[in-house]
Amino acid sequence: MFGSEASGLSNKEISYANYTMQIPTNPDFMSLNLSHSVVIIAQTVANIISLKGAKYSKSKKVSLASKKDIQAMTNLCITKLEEKNFFKPVEKKPIMLENLRSIFSKMELSDKEIRILSSVFASLAKKG
Repeated sequence: MFGSEASGLSNKEISYANYTMQIPTNPDFMSLNLSHSVVIIAQTVANIISLKGAKYSKSKKVSLASKKDIQAMTNLCITKLEEKNFFKPVEKKPIMLENLRSIFSKMELSDKEIRILSSVFASLAKKG
């Protein structure tokens, strides 16, 4: 995701990102043309990909959860927390929601982990 040249990304938008990166700029003029930003990031990614050395790869047995599954699990968590009146004071709820989304988005959860966490959140809401 790239933010607008004038204001970047909102905290809500950032909360959905797995990783964040900021291009170092002159503090007196922090805005960059979007096309220039894309070229800088593309070059950085290309340099990382072309690095020699031991390659790291995740086990093929573990499949990462999709963004859709992560959002569904996060929404379940939020729903159950709302049922327990967790979000107090109310004025802090928006930042609490951004923080929860950010945590879950950055964790690189597997499909199995999403199923486990969803079960935990569903179970915590049950009585008895």
